[in-house]
Amino acid sequence: MLSEKQIKFYKENGYLLVENALPAKILKGLQEVTDEFVESSRNVKENDETYDLSDDHSKENPRLRRLKQPHLLHETYEAVTLDDCILEPVSQLLGNNLRRDHTKLNFKLPGGGEAIEWHQDWAFYPHTNDDIVEVSIFLDDCEEENGPLLVVPGSHLGPLDDHHHDGYFIGAVDPKKSHYDVNTASKFIAKAGSISFHHVRALHGSTKNKSNKSRRMFFIGYTAADSWPLKGILDLGLSPTAGEDDFVKNIFEVYKSNIVKGEACLEARVESNPIKMPYPPPPSVGSIYENQKEVLGRSFGE
Repeated sequence: MLSEKQIKFYKENGYLLVENALPAKILKGLQEVTDEFVESSRNVKENDETYDLSDDHSKENPRLRRLKQPHLLHETYEAVTLDDCILEPVSQLLGNNLRRDHTKLNFKLPGGGEAIEWHQDWAFYPHTNDDIVEVSIFLDDCEEENGPLLVVPGSHLGPLDDHHHDGYFIGAVDPKKSHYDVNTASKFIAKAGSISFHHVRALHGSTKNKSNKSRRMFFIGYTAADSWPLKGILDLGLSPTAGEDDFVKNIFEVYKSNIVKGEACLEARVESNPIKMPYPPPPSVGSIYENQKEVLGRSFGE
């Protein structure tokens, strides 16, 4: 449970770091399963629906950047998204009706884990309201040299920065043109088992891993149940693999299946927030790593 002081800090700053918050047994389980996926990636040669690979990935030296939607890949990840140690603090921030929006596991492996340019998650998936939080679970100790998450305090309360470049949405902010001073960013330096929360509109990024230690982080995005995606139903996690009739019929079922606490809600709560739709996509659309390639190094160097 969060204290009133912690909740107040989150509301004012747009982020919160809670050290050593994850039970040791859960942390160990996440670490072991993640090691298994790294081992399995040795036989993967290109990006697919599960793995996002670094350019230097090989069978001899597996180099993952991201595991996509891991809660759909293994019950250990799924269980964490439903655990009270996560849902209780999230409900204190968003209310008692919660929808799981997405998961991802980002890797910054030793000696070169890629930087992620400054961005606001809100630019990628605007909703009818911004009661949305990203939970970050530290699977490794996060230190100065292995690419800590950086968040600009108070940026969740102001304008939306431009995430376009040469007319395309690339999901990256030019810090020289930002509404915010990125030099004021807080660094999330903490031990494995720590948990952070950042608001969907908070400006954040992370540096390259310059150390010989891994920095793996499991992200879970939650929304209030009455926050509906403006990009449409595909942002609810439904892919049109079946016929059109089944696709339409299943929309609400998928929505309901991701209600992790409380009840579903068809009455979308609409609030006035800065919005710029994330279109058109770049010619080589892919993960955030691929989309940001053209400007990679602009903020943190190569």
